[in-house]
Amino acid sequence: MSDSFFSYSKISLLKRIRADFAVEVLLVSRLGELGINPFKTYLNTLVDIVGTDVSESRTLFDETLEWVEKETLPNYIQGITGIFNRQYSFEPEHRVEGLDLIAFERIVIDVVRWLTEAPSINLSKRSIKVSGIEEVHAALKYQLPEINIDTLYLTHFVAEAGERKILQSRSLAEDVFARFQQNEIPYYHGEGIGVYTVAYSAQESDLHPQLTIKDVSDLVIEIAPDFLV
Repeated sequence: MSDSFFSYSKISLLKRIRADFAVEVLLVSRLGELGINPFKTYLNTLVDIVGTDVSESRTLFDETLEWVEKETLPNYIQGITGIFNRQYSFEPEHRVEGLDLIAFERIVIDVVRWLTEAPSINLSKRSIKVSGIEEVHAALKYQLPEINIDTLYLTHFVAEAGERKILQSRSLAEDVFARFQQNEIPYYHGEGIGVYTVAYSAQESDLHPQLTIKDVSDLVIEIAPDFLV
């Protein structure tokens, strides 16, 4: 992985949060380059080398998280294990292009080593405790003192017939607070989401002039540790 994904400062911040979130951030950052979604791509394993029956099928996210939680490194067997875009399939047409077993194993080893080397990540199942939206607002404002976060909106949309259909639009504080209430640490990424200065707008002219969706995700990484118990 490149330094942009595995910088010492970023790993140090992720180690202060939960293992599931840290694994999500690192996998999405790395596999996103390849156009691969770790939650919708599967590591499938055959019962034996002579058959076609699949004994186990797990998302790349679940697979990586388990190795982190066990604090051990994988050693996959070529021929009976592969990466596919369909669960419990070992058909050639479902095999994922751009990521072979050796490359994935290397990624998992990197993630495990970075998160478990001293000082290692806290592997306990910590919960989020938040008293109200005002607490989230204050934490965000502290990180962005020169930006009016009350006019900063996260808008989700889909493209339909050449136009963008708005699915949801909330202020940054509202969105983070809603996720925290569900005991979820949001990691914003990918297409179909943007940072805007006008609610329910997906117009290029209303994009925030200073913040990108990556900036918002980095902001959540900064504030999340203070809400974990």
